[in-house]
Amino acid sequence: KDRERKHYQKEWAISELFEEDRAAFLLLPAKEYECVRYETLKADKYGYIKLDLNLYSTSPRYALGKVLVKISYSKVEILNEDHQLVVSHSRLYGQYRKSMKWQPYLNLMAKRPTALKYTSFYEQLPEEWKSFFEACTVDEKPAALKLLSVILKDHDFGVITKALVIASEHGHPSVDAIKQVFYQLINGRGIRSEIKPNITLPKLPEATRGLNHYDQLHKGVDAQ
Repeated sequence: KDRERKHYQKEWAISELFEEDRAAFLLLPAKEYECVRYETLKADKYGYIKLDLNLYSTSPRYALGKVLVKISYSKVEILNEDHQLVVSHSRLYGQYRKSMKWQPYLNLMAKRPTALKYTSFYEQLPEEWKSFFEACTVDEKPAALKLLSVILKDHDFGVITKALVIASEHGHPSVDAIKQVFYQLINGRGIRSEIKPNITLPKLPEATRGLNHYDQLHKGVDAQ
């Protein structure tokens, strides 16, 4: 009803004036406009690029190489030579801050676990994970790195490191034990209390890990 009243100034019905406006409408764009800019930047030896005095990780394969960076108000996306996404960051505001995405590094390291200790990536790991990898067997390292690559897609190192610490309370944990504790933490179930049996259990000798006993054997051979 209100649309049928006359405009206070033009003396025409508001509904008729609206039809005139609608006839003059412009077509909306067929594709959404992206308000972004592109820059080609060179990564440092650790695979970081610098943008507005902040650092963003790329991938180990781009260390000392150039990448195309797609920059918007909320995201910084690293693209390869085919304009395919390598890694996406939330844009940092301020200065001298760092955004690290671990997945590209973890996926590469899972294929070369023996070289892990000699990479710059290893130096950036939390101390708890360095100690864990020191005690890992050759088969455990790629499994642990693959677990991290999955977890760190949606979580930071804080929760998975807490899970590692809890799982390590009774010695070197398996990858499955770390995974189980992690999902207990994020699902709010907490940690199950230790079972206390009614009977006395026999004491078992402490199990040792590593190759020290083989080193002692080689020393004995050298002495002979």
